[in-house]
Amino acid sequence: MRVLRLALADLRHEPAFTLCSVLALAAVIAPLILLAGLRAGVIAGMAEDMSASPRAREIVNTTNLALAEDWFATLAARPDVGFVIPRTRLLAATGRLEAAARPGHVIPVEVLPTAAGDPLLRGLPTPREGQVVISTGAAQRLGVGPGDALRLRVILTGAEEIFRAAITVAAIAPPAASARDAIFAEPALGRGIQDFIDRRAPDTDGVRIAEGFRLYARRLEDVPGLVALLRAENIETASRSEDVAALLALDRNLTAGVAVIAAVGGAGFVLGLAAALWASVERKRRTLALLRLMGMRRAALVMLPVWQALVFALLGTLVAAAVAQGAAAVVNRLALLGAADGRDLARIGVREVGGACALAMAAAVIAAAAAARRAAAIDPAEGLRDG
Repeated sequence: MRVLRLALADLRHEPAFTLCSVLALAAVIAPLILLAGLRAGVIAGMAEDMSASPRAREIVNTTNLALAEDWFATLAARPDVGFVIPRTRLLAATGRLEAAARPGHVIPVEVLPTAAGDPLLRGLPTPREGQVVISTGAAQRLGVGPGDALRLRVILTGAEEIFRAAITVAAIAPPAASARDAIFAEPALGRGIQDFIDRRAPDTDGVRIAEGFRLYARRLEDVPGLVALLRAENIETASRSEDVAALLALDRNLTAGVAVIAAVGGAGFVLGLAAALWASVERKRRTLALLRLMGMRRAALVMLPVWQALVFALLGTLVAAAVAQGAAAVVNRLALLGAADGRDLARIGVREVGGACALAMAAAVIAAAAAARRAAAIDPAEGLRDG
């Protein structure tokens, strides 16, 4: 710590040199922080657009399948799966719905299975037996709300049999949950409809075989991997995996671009700081020799330019962060890069500033190496010359 105090005292003794060095380093670091903030803002904005609806994480089967229960258990156990539930075949998951209070006004609806954790119904109660969550469009067409009674019917073409179910509205799904008229219910309701269509007794069906699924990845980044996994099992799907892959590729490309610019800027940072520290050691050769003559160890003398380099890097980063924040505020306020729809185009946070500080510290140590080696080579006898 004595060497650190000595290094700080030396910097205070030369305020002009210290200020110029700090500002020169800040001029190199500030654009890098702003670039990192712009990358974070652009990627975050695009990710928010895609994540605004869970549909971006949805993967649906496009053909009827034959999936056993253990297949779903294995898939649900994967860390990249956010929600999965079996569903009946696509053509069987439909019915005719009417409000009990308004008989005769019937609309076709899709019957979708749901369970706790359904990303489309986040924040809504999970429907129990005899309950459904109805889509916004269907609720408006029928003029119903939570607590209202509904009647669901399925009529086989050319037959007199009718499947009937009395159900109650538990909640209304958000508009983004379904663009079609639909109801979300316990899986048993959909299975009952399919058993009726197949003319199969529910109590004799044995092992259930699902012909489809509702699947949502845990994160946007997980969508392409799950699509590839299902494709490897010859399961054709529809998803936004290409959009997600394009977003991830853009993130990688922007990160690589920022890294290249940071490397070029970092090289200038190292060279500039190394030259300044070397010149400082050269100016103070006799003083440093006297310190050696007075008993300062060589290791302590070596650390003198290293501590000064770290101080320059820290102060330069702080000044650069302030400048970059100001520039980011201008970019965000004036929307210099185009309309941002109320979002910040440049987002400078702890990650960007902390990363810049860590890189600046590492570069400072590298820059101080030559000056430290020069300081280590100073002969104590030089302090007696011209004395």
